[in-house]
Amino acid sequence: MKAKVLPAVLIFSVLCTLLLPVPAHAESLTIDPTQGTVGSDVKIPAFCQYGQGDYFLYWGEGNQLISQGTVKSGTCQPITFKVPQSPRGKQMITLKVGSKSFQKEYTVLASISMAAKKGAVGSTVSIQGSGFAAKESGIKIMFNGNEAATGIEANETGSWIYTFKIPTSARGNHPITAVGTTTPSSEIKDQLFAVTPVISINPNSGWVGRVVNVSGAGFAAAETNVAIMYDDTVVKTGLTADLNGSWQSTFSVPASAKGSHKVDAKGATTPIEDVPDTAFTVSPGIKVEQASGRLGDVIGVGDTLWASGVGFQENEAGIKVTFDSMQVADNVAADVHGSWSAQFEVPACTKGEHKVDSFGDATKLGDVTHYIVVVTPELTINPNNGAIGENTILSGSAFGANQPLTIIYNSQQVTTSATTDAKGSFSTGFKPPASGSGSHMVTVSDPSQAIASTMFTVESVAPGIPQPIAPEPGTKLDFLDSKPIEFKWSVIEDPSSVVYALELSQKADFSGSVVRKENLTTPSYSMSGTEKPGIGEYYWRVKAIDGAGNSSEWSQSQLMSISGFEFWWIGLVVIGILVIAGLVIWRIRVISKKGGWTSEE
Repeated sequence: MKAKVLPAVLIFSVLCTLLLPVPAHAESLTIDPTQGTVGSDVKIPAFCQYGQGDYFLYWGEGNQLISQGTVKSGTCQPITFKVPQSPRGKQMITLKVGSKSFQKEYTVLASISMAAKKGAVGSTVSIQGSGFAAKESGIKIMFNGNEAATGIEANETGSWIYTFKIPTSARGNHPITAVGTTTPSSEIKDQLFAVTPVISINPNSGWVGRVVNVSGAGFAAAETNVAIMYDDTVVKTGLTADLNGSWQSTFSVPASAKGSHKVDAKGATTPIEDVPDTAFTVSPGIKVEQASGRLGDVIGVGDTLWASGVGFQENEAGIKVTFDSMQVADNVAADVHGSWSAQFEVPACTKGEHKVDSFGDATKLGDVTHYIVVVTPELTINPNNGAIGENTILSGSAFGANQPLTIIYNSQQVTTSATTDAKGSFSTGFKPPASGSGSHMVTVSDPSQAIASTMFTVESVAPGIPQPIAPEPGTKLDFLDSKPIEFKWSVIEDPSSVVYALELSQKADFSGSVVRKENLTTPSYSMSGTEKPGIGEYYWRVKAIDGAGNSSEWSQSQLMSISGFEFWWIGLVVIGILVIAGLVIWRIRVISKKGGWTSEE
């Protein structure tokens, strides 16, 4: 019986011995896990096996106290702590319970963490690095395998913080990691950052019709059918993103009332709900253009202009238009989009810039972006064609106020005392001076450097042909008569006034030597003294030339003759008689010497 009991007691004793906690070796500590990153949880299981009473848990060579407490009897729960900021590598964990001390090495691995896990291209993200080598330099942040930041340096505990902007990239998750001079990227677990779509506009306020630049980023790579929306209405479509999910375009702000309006975008794979709205604020404004629609024409006093308003209140009434604070249109009403238009004439004003403004029942004058109209001096002459010296009226507008005027006709200054009134307008009489037929420039200027020109066309109709009156055809004049030869012809009337030219020649075609008298102001000419021609036959003719240089044809020529008794003829007759007498006497004497006349003679 005793033989049977003894083995049973022995077996029970062995089992009890195996089930009781066995005190750990004084230098050994059990931890789980034995390596990890800063901030990770580390557990010391069955804490009671190290003794009972007060305990202290230290970290690293500096013996940083990271936990303390009391181990109560009858309990054996594990203790958990987080890895504090430490440089990369092995760090000693020391547990002291009473007079006992236990140790174990823990390997710190490098890691990074992010404050945000998603965002748009261009948004800033703070990256915190831990567990790098103490004072490690040359640390880089990698985004999608590409350098996003460089030159980062860790502190003594191997930690660092750096903020950078998310680079251009397509929609979706992108890995972010870091690498140092001694810390390989393979040791660091990648962090994923989700790029979300976003749009931006420039400008973000203005008036209807303003061209707005729109940029999209964070859309899908090469996404098609991208459209821009304004207040849920498509204003641009058919856009395609690049491989980084970016695109750019423009649109003109459509007719819309004053205030904030939503701008959004969508694509083939990016729903509009995923794109944050941005806003464009419409402010009231006006624009002015010529009613004729001739783009680029100068604007002068009296011209009809269209004023168009945009961005006013919906259906706003009582809208007025002013020109330099002078009301030029009223009782205008806007439509449901806050748009309106009205015509007005440019009032009398000086040259240069003038402000066109508008306001209504709901829109104040100061709320509207005014429009600048540049008024140019203009000059008119009435009539703009006619004869030299004819009375005309020269009128001008948009010159300087109360300025003396200078009038130039074909580079010739014309004497005048004309001045402008307080609004830069004037009207003065003007007689075109002597000048050729055709167009001539009339220019008016003042000391304020206002200048304008117009054209005056001088008539080009030739005057009538004067008709010779005297001497009449076949007239014979006595050379010995001392009276002058009186030439007369018919009077020619012309609005530019006329002068006459007279020619006298011994040849019917007036070739060779010709006597010519010009600029004769009356229809007659008295030829006397040395001007009188000698004995012979002469042709004479006349024509008219007006003040514009227009010349008539020559009149039909008239033939006259000049005759008279001359003393040298008497000498010739006497000489002839004497010669004949001498011959007769000589013959008589010859016959007498021969003895008289013979029958043969």
